[in-house]
Amino acid sequence: MRFLIAFGPTQEPLDPVRFLSNRSTGTIGRYLVSAARKKGHRVEAVECPKDVQTARDLEKKLKKSLPKNDVLIMAAAVCDVRPRLVSAMKLKKDKLLTVHMVRNPDILAGLARQKKKNQIFIGFGLESEKVIAGGFQKLKQKNLELIVLHQVKEKLLPFGDRPVDAAFLYKDQTVKKWKALRKEKLARILIGEAERLAGRLSGEK
Repeated sequence: MRFLIAFGPTQEPLDPVRFLSNRSTGTIGRYLVSAARKKGHRVEAVECPKDVQTARDLEKKLKKSLPKNDVLIMAAAVCDVRPRLVSAMKLKKDKLLTVHMVRNPDILAGLARQKKKNQIFIGFGLESEKVIAGGFQKLKQKNLELIVLHQVKEKLLPFGDRPVDAAFLYKDQTVKKWKALRKEKLARILIGEAERLAGRLSGEK
């Protein structure tokens, strides 16, 4: 199969020096790319900010690449907002207190509008409260076959190459949970689930 895997943190420039971003390291994405290739699949990897920097850059890239791929795994950590204006000069400290933000596009929701019948969409979510309920809401809104959820609290941060607690939520309301799962193993499991879901959809033709 053909996999389109996006991962890593997007960056939204404030000026030539500063940017908004998040704590994502892209670790799970690199493991996903490796696991899919080891299974013999063709992989188009899109790493943020190495390949594309901003949310709008990522959206444009994925829209172009999606039609030729069977599975989209959206592991990129996209900034929800961006500065309305990007300064050509380094901003003075007092100007930083009044930076006006605007929303970034919901990339997965937008891609869902061009989703083909037998394509598989897999997303990731971070929640601090009502993890499962919030996950199912995102699953429906973004037209996903599967969403991988992590809980985020002050002392429960799923960033970097460390074991994580994870929950897989499916369209049929199934929930699978793991405790202290290494990300390398999580990636192998997720590629296997993508294969299973693609096989099921193929059988429904």
